[in-house]
Amino acid sequence: MTVVAASALPAVSVPDAVLMTLAGIAYGAPDAIASYLEQDPLTASDWRLAWLAAPPDPPDNFAFMAYSASSKAYAVAIRGTYPNPFSPAYWDDGDEDSPFGDMVEWPGASGAKISAGTSKGLTNLLALTDQGGVSLQDAIGRLPAGSRLAVTGHSLGGTLAPVLALSASERCPSLDVWATSFAGMTPGNEAFAALFGTGTKLDGRVRRVYNRLDTVAYGWNAVWATHDFYQPAPKGGPIVAAMLLATAARLELGGYDYAPIGTPVALPGKVQPLAIGCELVAYVIENLHQHMPDTYLALLGAPPLPFSIVLASVVMPRTHPAAKQPLSARPAVVHLG
Repeated sequence: MTVVAASALPAVSVPDAVLMTLAGIAYGAPDAIASYLEQDPLTASDWRLAWLAAPPDPPDNFAFMAYSASSKAYAVAIRGTYPNPFSPAYWDDGDEDSPFGDMVEWPGASGAKISAGTSKGLTNLLALTDQGGVSLQDAIGRLPAGSRLAVTGHSLGGTLAPVLALSASERCPSLDVWATSFAGMTPGNEAFAALFGTGTKLDGRVRRVYNRLDTVAYGWNAVWATHDFYQPAPKGGPIVAAMLLATAARLELGGYDYAPIGTPVALPGKVQPLAIGCELVAYVIENLHQHMPDTYLALLGAPPLPFSIVLASVVMPRTHPAAKQPLSARPAVVHLG
């Protein structure tokens, strides 16, 4: 683990485009993370690895820590759902995405609860170790007092980002912790969201960036709000409407009380031209497009990632011929978490 001594830290935060780039890079092959940081125009010559998880392959959860020489800030980037539906890790992450089941109490905060899947994800993240056996929890704990630590992630990583930030701020009160999530879902209830509110240590330090046309980002507090997306088309039809209504009703009847965390920052997504005759298939493809990391990067004015996630959600270099193939609408490749 590389530790840089804390010094006079600038007040300017790391730009959203850079944080989303780091979150996107977390989807890449672990042994190539360092090279991705060197390749991407927004991180090259500035960001370098400070800690890299070396878990079993494939890991249910994955993260890395990087350090910026210009901003003197550290960043923990959390990967979203493992992008290969043919791997058990994909389905394990799907369980972490689920809002249903028992809620888990947050230690020391009466009434504050997070989903069981989020709790499992946080536990997995903190226990990740690098090749030297240093866990992420210990790596954060070893940062010099006063260090600035940004926590970021996309999709499932975005759900976990504020939760890991809260954990780090409680365990390491000397750190200057903040978080920016992208396409994240709500991890806990209203009482949990209040732990980031007025008068708390993370008050004003958490931002929730989402594409206004990304249905994933409306889970789990505003599921039904997505039923009339994509004007004038494509429409999901009665099947999608029924699924959304059933999910919203189950959440309401279950008393989950999910609430979003942080200052909302909406990005102006745009509907793609309808290219497939079957509207339901087109709807699935549109959902996928609106949620993808490269879509978020484009909306932030940033270049695409150094690799592509295509077809069976396989990560490959952009120079590979298959990287030029269009998104597939097959259910197995839909990456919504």
